[in-house]
Amino acid sequence: MSGKTIRAAQLVSPFGPGAVVDLGNESFTCADISLWPAGECPTLQDNPLQRALGKAIRRPPTEDQPGEVPFSRFPRWLFCPNCRRLYNYLPANEEANEFRPPACESSDCGKAALVPMRFVAVCEQGHLQDVDWFRWAHRNAQVSEGGQCNRQTAKLAFETTGASGGDFNAMLIKCRSCGTKNTFEGLTNRPFPFGCLGKQPWEGYRENVGCPSMPRVFPRAASNVYYAQTRSALDISHGAEEGAGKMAALNAWLVDYPPLSGVRSVKEFIPDWERRHELFAHVVNEAVRQFGLGEDETRAAVIAAIKGTSEAGTGNGGTRGSDKSQHGFIKAEWPHLSGTRAIQSENLRTRPIPLKGTWPATYCDAFEQVTLVDRLREVRALIGFKRMRPDNTATEVPVDLGQGLDWLPGIETFGEGIFLKMSEDYVSTWERRVAPLVAQRTRDLHAACVRWGRDPAAIYASPRFIALHTLAHGLIRRLAFDAGYSSTSIRERIYSDHAPSPAAGILLYTSDGDSEGSLGGLVRQGSPKRLLGTVMRALADLSWCSADPVCSEMEAQGVDGMNAAACHACALVSETSCTFNNSMLDRRLVVGSPDGRIPGLLASLASEAR
Repeated sequence: MSGKTIRAAQLVSPFGPGAVVDLGNESFTCADISLWPAGECPTLQDNPLQRALGKAIRRPPTEDQPGEVPFSRFPRWLFCPNCRRLYNYLPANEEANEFRPPACESSDCGKAALVPMRFVAVCEQGHLQDVDWFRWAHRNAQVSEGGQCNRQTAKLAFETTGASGGDFNAMLIKCRSCGTKNTFEGLTNRPFPFGCLGKQPWEGYRENVGCPSMPRVFPRAASNVYYAQTRSALDISHGAEEGAGKMAALNAWLVDYPPLSGVRSVKEFIPDWERRHELFAHVVNEAVRQFGLGEDETRAAVIAAIKGTSEAGTGNGGTRGSDKSQHGFIKAEWPHLSGTRAIQSENLRTRPIPLKGTWPATYCDAFEQVTLVDRLREVRALIGFKRMRPDNTATEVPVDLGQGLDWLPGIETFGEGIFLKMSEDYVSTWERRVAPLVAQRTRDLHAACVRWGRDPAAIYASPRFIALHTLAHGLIRRLAFDAGYSSTSIRERIYSDHAPSPAAGILLYTSDGDSEGSLGGLVRQGSPKRLLGTVMRALADLSWCSADPVCSEMEAQGVDGMNAAACHACALVSETSCTFNNSMLDRRLVVGSPDGRIPGLLASLASEAR
């Protein structure tokens, strides 16, 4: 692949180690990072992922660095579009051809460029290999491996009859040496009849180790050939030492604060005491006054002190405890974005704006604050990949193939955003009301989240998260019209959690690899007056779907039935925008069901907006 280029950011996702990349008429797969030029991959300094994951995050080499990331041709079975002959194009052929694009050897074809075969074989252990077209052609022939035909001399061809268009029974592999042939019928709808080699395409030098999993055949461009496993975090390291010092002082103060002893003595007799904020509101208010920390992180520290645990945020820009999950990063960001104090640091600049007095009272009951994020830094890293399916039944393959390297490939981007914080009292009151009405749906979704590795499943299956996530999609679709950005460039972060550290908020942001970030249009759209119109129009959009009443009455659709009333016409966004594969969506939990059985989080506001 010498001389070919792709953007450095694409080497993290979607074209990182293990991915299949089409470049013109050729197809390649990216090698694992043990083969990358690590010395030419600059380390991203002072980033939250490095602190949490315990590994350095290195940026892929760019034009400024001389190193190249190795790619291997895949699939290696190629065919001539003119004479249809099949070639197994091995590394020796690459060297003999001086790594030029492969061409047909027949003089009648005028050196026509060879085209990669469409299908590849993968297994749930994460292995990837070519379909053995020689064995497939001879599968039903008695002379498959002997007689007048052998692998080294056989001349295979990929032919189509043309009678049935592109149907599998119209495509076939024919051995022109012995005359045997086999159609593609049954190629993809059952386990491939030949075993897994137990390795990746770029490990051609390694002996086949075998694998107990039976491979399946998919088109090489199918989404289930490669699922990138990424982590992302915002740089919230502003005032790290000051924040850590304040939190430490607060925790020490809470240990001996007399009013807490009264709450500790009665909490066992009060159901859901952690949600009864009035029990310790006076303590929170006094702590905020004395230590100047945000109300949410202070409340979390107070609850942790009452319980005798240490669940409060670290205050140093890292994740809480040792939580390395994506939810852990989100949880650590919440106090910094939801706080009432502006932040002015190199990589995070925020302007909190209370909504009372600028939005109608009915909206202020639901929405507490908008925070304009003038600048943010996001670090994204690739930790591994899966094949065949992204759930827990598939093996996650590390980007270094388990060789224990001390770094991960990643990128940093800079941008802007709008953070919308909802009222915890409003959301929790609604959630208690709606939970019994969607209990079975919640249980089904919880089981699906467990299967798909959505951890913590109790958060992602909750009505709170579903409503916030669906609202975020509605806002993304509307902002694509109102802010001038394409919907593919706007990303989401959903802040949803229950006591003792409740959260209910949405961050919509756009970022770019340039250190200057983006152009400011999203922040401009986040001004309270403009944002109110966007929210109203988004609610009106979510109230109606061109596929209604079918869509609004669906109990399970999409991937593994993880969506309810949500489809491409009303709620789905681009894959680059949604971090949850367009799943866990339900318009009814935002605007209510048409029959009124399910009260939506913002049903009354949606009625006004329509």
